[in-house]
Amino acid sequence: MPERRFEHVMELSGLDLSKPDDQTMHFLWQIVDEGVLGASKHVSLGNELLLHILETIADRTEALRRARLAAGFISRTRGQDTPVIGNSLSLLLADLDKIDPDRQAEALKQRIHEWTAAAGLRKQTLIASAVRHLSGARGVMAFDYSSTVAAIVLALAKTNADLVVVVPESRTIAGGARYLDEFLPAGLHVRYIPDAAIEHGLADCDVALFGVETLRADGSFLNTIGSRMIARLAAQQDVEVYGCTDLLKLDTRSYDGHRPAPAIRNYDHPLLDALKIDGIERADTRAPELEVIPANLVTMLLTEHGPVPPQAIWMLGRQTFKP
Repeated sequence: MPERRFEHVMELSGLDLSKPDDQTMHFLWQIVDEGVLGASKHVSLGNELLLHILETIADRTEALRRARLAAGFISRTRGQDTPVIGNSLSLLLADLDKIDPDRQAEALKQRIHEWTAAAGLRKQTLIASAVRHLSGARGVMAFDYSSTVAAIVLALAKTNADLVVVVPESRTIAGGARYLDEFLPAGLHVRYIPDAAIEHGLADCDVALFGVETLRADGSFLNTIGSRMIARLAAQQDVEVYGCTDLLKLDTRSYDGHRPAPAIRNYDHPLLDALKIDGIERADTRAPELEVIPANLVTMLLTEHGPVPPQAIWMLGRQTFKP
């Protein structure tokens, strides 16, 4: 991934502000350079970053300014293709200027704490509902790391000691290894296979679970490349396909037809770094980072509102975000 965090250093320099401290840079590495994976995790880390800025800079006016700048930077970068990140930051900062300037920093801290508690409750509700719905599953495929999917699988395994978990590894982002960090210490029976063996791995599954980077009003969603291929193969083998998501990931712009093509990135690091071939720099590794899983390949969306058919997302989103 590109080291985009340094763009924030340049942004602050242009405003005659000193560079961020090491902890802020580490947060930005985790979020905008995806040093850790998962959109939900990045929302949480964004909140932690804002708290860090507010609590470590003595001048409250400067602290609030830097917090706003950091939030804007994250929204323009990591949040560009993942609305939940920008949505959460926008809601935290909404109407802050209507509060007495001397109280704005404390008000923002209070909002962050309340947001964190509410998000935790929504996630627990989602997990409990998902486990009830998937209680009959014998085998689950989990492709590319999602903290929500990981939590569902861990909770499901507590109710079924014989659950088989199939984790295909993808060289695009190495998201499978992150699942191992959580599944193996918990004692789960994990099959860790190359992505070329996905069709073979699906034979041991009756459910395929995906995280959701962006949910669209038509019930389709975006996730890491390779997800649509798995969904198509799953359909051929009568394996149910689920997107696991907080409804906050709904891109409300999609009601008005905003459905941009996923951004293109290069994969030089995972594909070329270990190769010692003359002229290797001429190899073009560009490809999308995300892709759309169409609604017709999705069995259900597992949300904090319970399992939702993809066709029902349109109305549920209207009821939730556009009264």
